[in-house]
Amino acid sequence: MLAVLFLGPPIAFQGLVGVVTLAALYEFLRLAERTGHRVSKTVAVGGGAAVLLAWPAFWGYGGPADRRGLTVAVLLGVSVVVLASVAPLFSRVEPADALASAGSTLYAVAGIALPATAICALRAFSPRAVLLLFLIVWGCDSFAYYAGRSFGRGKLAPTVSPKKTWEGAIGGLVGATLVGAAAGAWVVLPELGPARGALAGAVASTAGQIGDLVESLWKRGAGVKDSGVFLPGHGGFYDRIDSLLYAAPVLAILIAAI
Repeated sequence: MLAVLFLGPPIAFQGLVGVVTLAALYEFLRLAERTGHRVSKTVAVGGGAAVLLAWPAFWGYGGPADRRGLTVAVLLGVSVVVLASVAPLFSRVEPADALASAGSTLYAVAGIALPATAICALRAFSPRAVLLLFLIVWGCDSFAYYAGRSFGRGKLAPTVSPKKTWEGAIGGLVGATLVGAAAGAWVVLPELGPARGALAGAVASTAGQIGDLVESLWKRGAGVKDSGVFLPGHGGFYDRIDSLLYAAPVLAILIAAI
């Protein structure tokens, strides 16, 4: 992944993001089906692929005077919403299940494919911005794990993820803040500086921890431990990028604002 990020052309990294994201999206669709929601895989996968291909339109890379990108983004978003709501009409979905079916299909695109475009936007700014994203999420996970094991007492979300604690979450936040400060002070992304790097670490890691809990909620409802079995001992693709999907847009917006 690091080789593709730093040594390959941007299109290679975008392709890697696309493959992993669509695999995670498909795993989510299977989770939805396990809960009894009949989803439209064609709409979800097709819409997700279209959003990933059109990522510059969602992040304004056409320039402030070019409204075509915004038009594409709006039309694509409306199209996905319409198709997701119409799909239950042409399938054998009971009327009582139609809303859940359309909602699950729509979330697959809006909650997985769309946030993943932020990773491509970070790559367009600098490969080092993507590395910062990874370091913040990895640092948060590592600090949360060891803080939780050493000091964990209060359950963070016992019905969703019984092993997570408030102490672990706070440890992850502190660790990611330190990682962001160090990354902003040294070679990773010195454009931020230590103070803004710390801010980036704090807000992005908080979003990432929320993303992890959201996926745990889906898995708990589906009655499974992992979203997939592609990586033995680590679960599926969705398990690997659940935090990134929530942290990446926050970091991309923060960097753009700065």
